[in-house]
Amino acid sequence: MEQRVSHGGNIYQAARESSSREMADFCDFSASINPLGIPPSVRRVLRTAIPTIQHYPDPDGWALREAIAEHHRVHPHNVLLGNGTTELIFAIPPALQTRHGLIVGPTFSEYERALVFAGSRVHSVVAQAHARYRPPIHEALEAMKRRRFPSQAHRGQQLPIDTVFLCNPNSPTGQSVARTMVYRVLEEVKRKGGRLIVDETFVDFCEEKSVVRRAARDDSLLVLRSFTKFYGIPGLRIGYVVGTEGTLRPIQDRLPPWSVNTLAQEAALACLSDTRYKEQSLRFLCKERQAFRRGLQRIPGLSVYPSSANFVLVELPQPLSSREVTAALLEHGVLVRDCSNYRGLNARMLRFAVRTSRDNSRLISLLRHIVSVGR
Repeated sequence: MEQRVSHGGNIYQAARESSSREMADFCDFSASINPLGIPPSVRRVLRTAIPTIQHYPDPDGWALREAIAEHHRVHPHNVLLGNGTTELIFAIPPALQTRHGLIVGPTFSEYERALVFAGSRVHSVVAQAHARYRPPIHEALEAMKRRRFPSQAHRGQQLPIDTVFLCNPNSPTGQSVARTMVYRVLEEVKRKGGRLIVDETFVDFCEEKSVVRRAARDDSLLVLRSFTKFYGIPGLRIGYVVGTEGTLRPIQDRLPPWSVNTLAQEAALACLSDTRYKEQSLRFLCKERQAFRRGLQRIPGLSVYPSSANFVLVELPQPLSSREVTAALLEHGVLVRDCSNYRGLNARMLRFAVRTSRDNSRLISLLRHIVSVGR
């Protein structure tokens, strides 16, 4: 099993280990959270919703499920809420009785942990540097068609791949695949009698690639969505999965009661209705991402990869390592995501969230100096 990969956004640890900085003193590029901050509508609703916490949360989250369903033009019974998408990721393999999962990587480490915890075998296909880390869809299709692996639990038996995890757009590479390619994977999965899990946490930046509506009518497809990244509320832990009612029922049975608290439900409702914030965020982040990438590309020796999300993957020039550059930036109070411990990426990979123009310019200036000295 792959060693557990630390996640971005652990500003608490950075503050604990610092002798001179508090949490507010750090500039966090390690977590891809909307730099515009919490939507004003969410701030207002949280203040007014405080009295409601004297009651248990709605265990069905019905008002929020109705709002999500209306947003995606599906039925509320096609929506299941979770305490962040991570809770749902861990509930899916045992609920679906997954025996052999395929992960399209390099990607979020919790897919593998969830499969292993469920006692499933795990196989990965990994994007290649020569292909600019484009998601290896053809390799995934070949793996499903040709590869069968012996079961350690049942000697002599073969375990075909029955569940596929695909993050689209992918983290940490930022690359995405077209809807037609997702459907190609889905058709192969259906031929094998399995299921495709598509994590669309970052799809707000390329909604034309979403397959969420298909999930409401296809038993072989589940789509994960999150409020965390785009709406800047990771501390509230709120996500959901869309699927057919029959597919969602065993997943719901794996979840604890009241897993989504009242304030998270109210905040998510406010997010869905705040179209002004969404439009402003899309305009700002798309423009700033382009400017950020151009600035990074001007640093000699730095390889900057395409991204459909609100972060950018880069490769440092030799002999620099991501570990030493991460440490050097930390000395200036800047947190970045060291991606060297992702299977399929090398020891010179970093991921930067897109932040404000001022923050991005600061990172580019620091990185340019570190790279020039290190080379």
